[in-house]
Amino acid sequence: MYTQAIGYYSRHRNKVLQDFDETAALMSVSLSERYGTEAADALKKEVRQELQELIPVIPRITGGPRAGSFNHFLRITAQELAVFRAMRNRGKSAREAWEICHEAIRLRADKVPAWKRRLINRLMFSWVVKKMFGRRAQKGEKGQFGDFEVEYIAGHPGEYDFGVNYLRCGNIEFMIKHGGEEFAPYICLSDIALSDAMGWGLKRTQTLADGCRYCDFRFKKGADTQISSKTKEVQEAIDMIKAKEAEHVAASDAPPFRR
Repeated sequence: MYTQAIGYYSRHRNKVLQDFDETAALMSVSLSERYGTEAADALKKEVRQELQELIPVIPRITGGPRAGSFNHFLRITAQELAVFRAMRNRGKSAREAWEICHEAIRLRADKVPAWKRRLINRLMFSWVVKKMFGRRAQKGEKGQFGDFEVEYIAGHPGEYDFGVNYLRCGNIEFMIKHGGEEFAPYICLSDIALSDAMGWGLKRTQTLADGCRYCDFRFKKGADTQISSKTKEVQEAIDMIKAKEAEHVAASDAPPFRR
């Protein structure tokens, strides 16, 4: 039985801030190029302060092996919300805030060792996992993990290995509850960088944040990431990021990530 509580991270504040500081250090050059060194340093301090205010209310899920991954994503969401709130205070748009978050996720994902990515990918697409999803889908089972609720989708040969529909998303609910409703559709784009880095082969066409009934995650080993949004401004951000990264690949003659 998975449960969710508030207050855990107040006792582990230093670990949350250390994780942020590591990400901020990776972003130093990029932020300085974008805003200038002085403004970039000020922005990092402002984001850190916003994160400190959020730490006491970040949810933590316990009760089983899946808790760790959900908690990881909730901590990422808290950092992204802190960025949005700091940028909003400066009169910046949600889209500009997301550009910073996307680059940060790319850089953090690139720090994961290649051997670890391969191991995670192998376990994720193992016959055991695919069989488990198929069995649960056949029974119509749903999983409840705090503010997350999912239903399992069996694989469809030639299209995807397995899938999951998110009927509730704790990340979105946390974002909206703490002033990030405008930013909520953007945080779903975290999965672009994560899918690319970890080889998820994720295809997703809709999300709860877009106003849909569920988020449709479909995973296929070896496939390209295909994520779209039904929110016009967010889809424009996706297209812009793709164009920028294609230019980067063309200029460097090397992909931004190596799986």
